[in-house]
Parts: sequence; structure tokens; C-alpha cells
Amino acid sequence: MGYDLKTRNGYNMYEMSSMLQKAIRRSDVRHAVYAAYELSLNFRNYMWKRIYTCSAEDCYGIITKEIVALKQADDFVNAGAKKGSTNDLFIAKAIILLCLARKNRDADYVACNFMWGDKLLTDEEFDKFVDKDLVNKYCTEGIDYIPDYVFDCHTWKGKANGKTKLDMIQTEQKALKPYQPSLFDEGDWSEFFNHVAPKFPDKVKEFQKGKVLDPTEKKEEQSEKPNEQFDIW
Repeated sequence: MGYDLKTRNGYNMYEMSSMLQKAIRRSDVRHAVYAAYELSLNFRNYMWKRIYTCSAEDCYGIITKEIVALKQADDFVNAGAKKGSTNDLFIAKAIILLCLARKNRDADYVACNFMWGDKLLTDEEFDKFVDKDLVNKYCTEGIDYIPDYVFDCHTWKGKANGKTKLDMIQTEQKALKPYQPSLFDEGDWSEFFNHVAPKFPDKVKEFQKGKVLDPTEKKEEQSEKPNEQFDIW
């Protein structure tokens, strides 16, 4: 019977699935892992689908991509493994990550409250957010204005206007929004420019002034004050 599916030790599959997700919500690693172990023998794909759901429904942030990677690793390592002889390390890692992740059920709230296919906008709601005249204009005439930033060295118009790869590197770095600092923001790009043999060496030289190829290896000058290097505020 469809509702009487049994796990390896005879538990109801749906009850173990429920325990898996509810234990993750409570950061109860022991019971979450036990439920996953029970499901993994005969219902492995179903178990991973439930774990995917937990990552989106119950956890804050971008944890889902980590779970996807662990599922891919599980498939790769256990390809061809006999039933009952699989390496379940990746399942365990997924459960630990989800249990330790910050919990947030905003996605479930939004899905349940805002994603109703049979709910229609009122005329007032539609007019408030949709400029019908502008939509009609785009449909019939197309967009009549393309921002200048589109025309860089990768377009014919940009090349005709003298745009270079150096311009693109500098402009697009400054345009990042919201900006997240990274390890190589201050790299000098010397390997790249040596490879493409730039025709604007003076601009490149100015751009590279004070920079190094790998900023992670740049030694910081020792501070004269003993504890100044620890002042991160």
C-alpha cells in the first residue's frame, strides 16, 4: 500500500520523513540523522528531496547550494555501490549543515500567502504597479534607450569609441553594487595584459602602480606601535 511504506527497520516512511525535517528545525542532529539513515536504504532520492526542501523552507541564507553539492557528491561517490553498502558521509554532512544553519521560514510564509494562482489583482493594484502605456510602447516600439555602460570593448560601438579592456576592468569593478570586497580587487592584472599585448602601455602602467599580481602574498609593513595591527575598528 502507498501509505504503508517501510524503512529499513520497519518504520513508516512518511513518519521518518516528518521526523527528519522537524528534527532539523530543532537542531536535533541525532534524530535527524537517524531518520535520514532509515530513509536512505530504500528511499534515497525521496530523502534528498526532503533535505532540499528543508534547506529552502526552514533555513536562512544560501545553504541550498551546499546541499546540492553534497547530493552531487553522494551520487558520484556511490555510483555503482550495492544497496546497503553506500558511503553515507555526504548525507551526514548535509544534516549537520542544516541543523547548524540559522533558521528562517520566510520562504514558506511567502509561498503559502502570496503564491496563489487563482488570485487576481484588482484594477487598482494593477494600475499602481504597471505602467500600461510604457508596456505598450515597449511592445510596439522596443526600448528606445540603451545605457552607455552597455557599449564597452565587447561591442562594435564601444570599440569604435575607443573603449579598451582596461576601461572595462576599471569601470565594471567600480560599478559592482552591492559591492563585496574580494582577495584580488587590487591585483595588477599583469599576466592578462602581457598576454593580450595591450596597445595602451602608459595607461596600464598607471593602473598597475603600487599593485602586485597576487595581493594575498603582499607583506604588510610592520606597525611601529606593537598592537596597532590588531585594531580592526
